[in-house]
Amino acid sequence: MHESALHRTIGNELSAAEMAELWRANRRTLSEDLQRQRVVAKGRPAHMKIELTNYCNLACPMCPHPQMERDVGYMKPDLFRRIIDMSVPDLEFAYLHHLGESLFHGKIGELIRYGRQKGVAMGLSTNATYLDHRKAKVLLESGLDFLVISLDGASPDTYDRIRVGGDFATTVKNVRAFFEMKKNVPNETTVVVQMIVTAANHHEVKDFAALWANDGAQVMIKEARDWAGQVKLVQIGKGPGAQPEEAPAPPVNHVPCKMLWTELTVLWDGAVVPCVNVFERENILGDLSKDTLDEVWNGPEMQRFRQQHLADQVDDIKVCNTCPRHKFDHADFVAVDQLQQRLRNYVRTDLNPLPGLS
Repeated sequence: MHESALHRTIGNELSAAEMAELWRANRRTLSEDLQRQRVVAKGRPAHMKIELTNYCNLACPMCPHPQMERDVGYMKPDLFRRIIDMSVPDLEFAYLHHLGESLFHGKIGELIRYGRQKGVAMGLSTNATYLDHRKAKVLLESGLDFLVISLDGASPDTYDRIRVGGDFATTVKNVRAFFEMKKNVPNETTVVVQMIVTAANHHEVKDFAALWANDGAQVMIKEARDWAGQVKLVQIGKGPGAQPEEAPAPPVNHVPCKMLWTELTVLWDGAVVPCVNVFERENILGDLSKDTLDEVWNGPEMQRFRQQHLADQVDDIKVCNTCPRHKFDHADFVAVDQLQQRLRNYVRTDLNPLPGLS
């Protein structure tokens, strides 16, 4: 388990070892839930995506944010604390990101600290345009476990085509200053600098890795995802002189999607959706501003979704009917805690693009 997770206790009642065993027991139960095709799960969510805000200052072509129609807002701290309080001690990892730039939330450091105090490992993704000295200090002092910095270009021209609305020089300066501060502020934050590969930047993968070599950054090269068919991606055609072409839809896995038995995504206003591919107020499972977690986790809508996935009948579930679905590796899920699973996916030594990361 990640060292910072081992340091934490829940209300000074559970030791690190007791917490680790509780997490393993919950993961075993979640695995059994899916293997035994339980529509009413006995386990509780091990992983949550919690959207602090859906406001973003950029308009990137591989992101659905420019087409998003729901209201923009910021999660109230009381709601965040309510969600965490209802989720522990089973919740292992909370990723404070969905469809917005979380650094714009004015209480982000306070919220990260609260989650950590409750025993939850905390992660975050940022475009770093707002990662100034003050925000950098807030993140490093908050106890954040994991940070992804998405830049996607090694030159101003490429960056401008992808991170529309950002400034390459300013953002690179922010990130380098963050790494310098990281050397001097006590922290245990694992940081990854990420490139999402598209037809516009694939030629800069090596340059991107070299750009951060002297900063000692872990570099991640990631395949763009199509948000379950909701974002049209462009890939590089095969063969000499090939032109960019629309990426084909991935094949469907005719298996129940693991997300319905392992995690939830919570929008900034408390609305709960079944997975990270849902970016509008659709497929709503409940509302954690008034419902309890257990009421949502095994509520009528979630039971219906699970039943339809088990029967491979998802045609009337928007998003699920265009998604290839996520297979479940039972042995690996039980063996490895949620933070370690994410760190292991991101910590790589080669520059081959990896799929399936959110």
